[in-house]
Amino acid sequence: MRRWFTIARKRLSRMSLVVLVGCIRTVASFLPFRLAVLSGGWLGSIAFYLLPRDRKRAMDNLTAVFPEKGPVWVRRTAKAMFVHLGKSLLEAVALTGDKIQALIEWRGLENLHGALLQGKGLVFVTGHIGNWEIMAGAVAAECPLSVIAAPIEPDAVNDTIIDLREKLGVRTIVRSRPGATKELIRVFREKRVMGLLIDQDTDVDGVFVDFMGRPAWTPSAAASMAIKFDAPVVFGYIERLPDDRHRITIEGPLDIEKTGNAEKDVLVNTAVLTKRIEKAIYRHPEQWVWMHRRWRRQP
Repeated sequence: MRRWFTIARKRLSRMSLVVLVGCIRTVASFLPFRLAVLSGGWLGSIAFYLLPRDRKRAMDNLTAVFPEKGPVWVRRTAKAMFVHLGKSLLEAVALTGDKIQALIEWRGLENLHGALLQGKGLVFVTGHIGNWEIMAGAVAAECPLSVIAAPIEPDAVNDTIIDLREKLGVRTIVRSRPGATKELIRVFREKRVMGLLIDQDTDVDGVFVDFMGRPAWTPSAAASMAIKFDAPVVFGYIERLPDDRHRITIEGPLDIEKTGNAEKDVLVNTAVLTKRIEKAIYRHPEQWVWMHRRWRRQP
């Protein structure tokens, strides 16, 4: 009986998610863009109160990383994160590729183009900072971009996300799907950009590196690809500005250690890339996904 209830609850949860995403997409398509972003902020503020488990995890993580801050700052920052994510969701749904550039301020765009001139393809490393989907669309407007993503359940939601990225000019390689490995190799053969987010504990090849003072299981694909394909690496992140415009900063090409010891090189380079992400998060802690179980596994 308990198993039946668990299955029924999961199915209901997935159905609810499909309906919610469909409603958000429909509403966003009718609203003026600025009003859609404002509505997203309201949605995020409501979610802060309606999702106690995520709220608690975010506040617990913030307290662990910023022990010198008081509970008022922690709660305020956690709520600001929910508001930011709500805005990001509506932005990603409402935006089209031709409208992104008007919202973007670039820093270091020449670093992206300079790295591509090497003619080896490019590894673009980032994290879940700011509105990373908008950054993907902005980068795709400058050069061909593919991203690797884990499949999301249910399939209807996964297809919606892929469709939204395609409208921004971003190709999605769904991990573990047939043909994913061939498509990944094709990215470098065609001298395109491979975008990877490496700041979450997911069930992929990885290594333990320091992240904000604690060991964290970190995907190692970025370092592995850079070494395997001899491709340059840049680090980029996006930050929301007070007027809800966005600034993208691109750093690099970065120095990648290649000693011939593959295991050591992957560990060292993953740690260096993680420090870049860490510094970006410290600049705007309210724009990172603190409800994620980043330190769920320990060595």
